[in-house]
Amino acid sequence: MPTKFVELDIPNLDVIQSKPLKKYHRVLFRKKISYLYNDLDKKVSLSKFDIVHATTLFSDGAVALKIKKEYGIPYIIAVRATDIAGFLRYRKDLIGLALEILRESKKIIFITPILKKSFFRHPVIHKYEKQFSEKSSIIFNGIEDFWLKDRLNKKDLAPNKILYVGKLTQRKNALNLCNAVVSLNKMGHNFKLTIVGSGGAFEEKIKELSKKNGDFISYLGKISNKDELMNVYRENHIFSLPSKSETFGLVYLEALSQGLPIMYLKNESVDGMFQSKVGQRAPNPKVKTLMESILLLVEDYSTIDLEKIDFNLFSWSFISDRYHEMYKQITQNTEFS
Repeated sequence: MPTKFVELDIPNLDVIQSKPLKKYHRVLFRKKISYLYNDLDKKVSLSKFDIVHATTLFSDGAVALKIKKEYGIPYIIAVRATDIAGFLRYRKDLIGLALEILRESKKIIFITPILKKSFFRHPVIHKYEKQFSEKSSIIFNGIEDFWLKDRLNKKDLAPNKILYVGKLTQRKNALNLCNAVVSLNKMGHNFKLTIVGSGGAFEEKIKELSKKNGDFISYLGKISNKDELMNVYRENHIFSLPSKSETFGLVYLEALSQGLPIMYLKNESVDGMFQSKVGQRAPNPKVKTLMESILLLVEDYSTIDLEKIDFNLFSWSFISDRYHEMYKQITQNTEFS
């Protein structure tokens, strides 16, 4: 739960801020859930609600389970990357609770196909795959209409301009991407890499690399202005974010909306999200692998047709309609697919 209150001026929305968690709540999970539930129960009349939407399996889902037990209110849950990579992996003592949360839920939501696939690969969860799959749905996250209303088709050219947008942390592998481009250009290629982003352990190293290789690596820092960022997307030919443990990755969709085929990692984020080829999947984020994947993407560039993507699936209005229909059918005890 956030400790910093954010004002949201949205009609018919009330934001209730929970009390800040204690440090020991990171370890004492059940005490954390009781703490959050009791605080919520004091601040709102829980009995007036028709449905609960838990945005995580473990933390939010456990609170939703307590609400159901106390008030009989149905709930849905969303499974996130932190549930799989964190709780399922390291908190084996909570697996039994997770199974109860899943059994009692009305719907289980995944925001990407690969997240669902990873979830059901877990050895315990796998035993209940048939039972839980029957009430599972994939509903993507959305991107702002700003990107959807002003889309651009892929350019018909020989691509050599690569763009990275994201934080400069270890798991996003921006430094490996820089080193891959450096190595490719030493082999005689003529790639140009633009880095947009800041923060993270590799920021200074990337700044140094851009200074040393200023003729083909450009570091722009963080860009908050959307019009400026859109122009940067449009100036490039390929988008690469070889990030690990990426839950969704909105920047992939922003890039695709502006006509840039993407390079991403196998079994991460957008892998399996599209029916048609949208770029190149790299098996791992090692420098040599990224070099090979860049060359494969360049080779296949002319065959990639981004116009086949149904961007309506990523419209917040479409997504909100799906959730609204789900809420309505659950509260009215009818079927939702």
